[in-house]
Amino acid sequence: MKKIFSILIIAASFLSACYYDNFKELHPLLDNGCDTASTTTISFATQVKPILEQQCSSGSISCHSANSGRDITTVSAIVNNYGPTTFLGSVNWDGSASTMPKNSPTQIDNCCIAFIRLWIEQGMQNN
Repeated sequence: MKKIFSILIIAASFLSACYYDNFKELHPLLDNGCDTASTTTISFATQVKPILEQQCSSGSISCHSANSGRDITTVSAIVNNYGPTTFLGSVNWDGSASTMPKNSPTQIDNCCIAFIRLWIEQGMQNN
């Protein structure tokens, strides 16, 4: 009985050692490893908006809904309510605008900021 128990313990430790995390599944927004150089055009719909939805209020843009006065749900709302400089300043925490996410101890990660910056540099296209 003691041998069987020992074998089960050893087998369990080997099986648990085979576990691995798939980066693409754990971080779908960063699935390209933050390789912004290989991205020719940043898409608001598929790259920027998911970042904003994930980072601002845990999956929804409730702080920035269409009725909040701080709408970031569409490109035109971002352009009209913030403009490129203020919007990037908020995301970057550079001191030129209030920080986003507001009242958060941590800012949006550098990779997501890079995608937002590129989208702004490419003219904040509604794509």
